[in-house]
Amino acid sequence: MTYLLLLPVCLLAGFLLQRRRVWPDNASVVLNTYVIWISFPALMLTQVPNMLRKIEFTRELFIPALAAWIGFALAAVMILTLARKRNWNRATTGALILTAGLGNTSFVGFPLIEALYGNRGLQYALIVDQAGSFLVLSTLGMLVAGIYSGSKVSAASVVKGIVTFPPFIAALLALTLARTNALQSFAPLLERLSSTLVPLALVSVGCQLHFKRETLTRRLEELTLGLAVKLFAVPAVLALGLWLAGGSSLAGKISVLEMAMGPMITAAIVAGAFRLDSEIANLMVGVGTPLSILTVWLWHLAL
Repeated sequence: MTYLLLLPVCLLAGFLLQRRRVWPDNASVVLNTYVIWISFPALMLTQVPNMLRKIEFTRELFIPALAAWIGFALAAVMILTLARKRNWNRATTGALILTAGLGNTSFVGFPLIEALYGNRGLQYALIVDQAGSFLVLSTLGMLVAGIYSGSKVSAASVVKGIVTFPPFIAALLALTLARTNALQSFAPLLERLSSTLVPLALVSVGCQLHFKRETLTRRLEELTLGLAVKLFAVPAVLALGLWLAGGSSLAGKISVLEMAMGPMITAAIVAGAFRLDSEIANLMVGVGTPLSILTVWLWHLAL
């Protein structure tokens, strides 16, 4: 659980560094580029083979494999409904769909699930993240980002964006080489590179946070409703659906808890890269990440 200390420490470090103007204004762009091109692909090359070695494939795996897809769809419907009622612009709507629809199922999810359920629970968490969250981000997430960026997006450009997204390429490579020993020689290097993702991504988000009273007051409505969807509404609907279907398995519980995790850091990075409302996206991550540690515990007690 001490791993979770990275979350507030790195967010605070990024926030303080930008407040003291220690680095240039485009520092977050540089950090985001490194994360997308180096850290995230290295994580895929490390984790995908590990997942395939550890998981026992049964019909029960469909629940965690589909959880992130269902969660993203639910969040999109809820955010679009709120956007129409509250007259949010396209940039804000797109940013909220990404951050309310995609959870931090790995860097917050893995340590929390392991602490609550041990290695057995972590196996299902890996499925939620690798077969769900990452693929949703690489496909539906990129589609939403393109559509709401304000520019014309063709099907060809969306497909090109997906297949040229470095983490997606790395995941395909990892799946191809998972049953071989080709990656074994590079395992220490890949692990070192992948370990840079969490601190750099969090510092990047932290340096873009502006916890000014005026900013929080101005964005309070979007932030409150976005976090309500992410931390409560989506996991509640998923939990109700599983209960009505007679499902109370460990796979179902892990799926609900993973959907209750705070907004995905990479989703906020993608929102910024596509020139969506990065202010609300980063507020969702900055406020939602520490808050989700408490709300996930409450969901654990409820389940």
